[in-house]
Amino acid sequence: MLSNRKDYRKVEVSQNYQPGDVLVACDNVNGLPYGYMGHSAIVVDNENIIEAVITEPIVRKVPIKQLTEFHPIHAHFRPKNAELGKKAASYAERYLQIFKANREKGIDWPYFYFSLKTPLEDEWTYIYCSKLVWLSYHFGANITMENDHLWFAPEDLYTVLSHSQDFDLIYKHPNYQFIIDM
Repeated sequence: MLSNRKDYRKVEVSQNYQPGDVLVACDNVNGLPYGYMGHSAIVVDNENIIEAVITEPIVRKVPIKQLTEFHPIHAHFRPKNAELGKKAASYAERYLQIFKANREKGIDWPYFYFSLKTPLEDEWTYIYCSKLVWLSYHFGANITMENDHLWFAPEDLYTVLSHSQDFDLIYKHPNYQFIIDM
């Protein structure tokens, strides 16, 4: 197990981001050990990501640097077709706008929750980080990523993108690994 997060922040990371890029971390800031849960987000421009997190607001737009600093052990994927990446990023932007409008109206959905009973295609009942990326590509770019079992975890996202002919791996931290298959 990795004992000192700061040591891993010294590794050079990509500074070139494009809409639709996907960042997948194998660590989690909630105290889980490396390789067990992870986190993911979609890049919407050269400076920002949209992500789903457990704290309010559960869907938010933040600087890419926030993810790369809190999750130094991550991988960076890019769609080979830049137009499809832009479409996925546009979907994520629309999703965020609808989420914010719902909150202003007092509508408290989606909830952040990992549900095995709610289909991935259900946009508004439950959301989590890797599901938001899945939705962005499924509805935004007409790319459906296969799910092997349980919920579509960051590990699943990493595995799908690693084997996809539609995505390139831009960067992967040397200590990156998932220990379990969710």
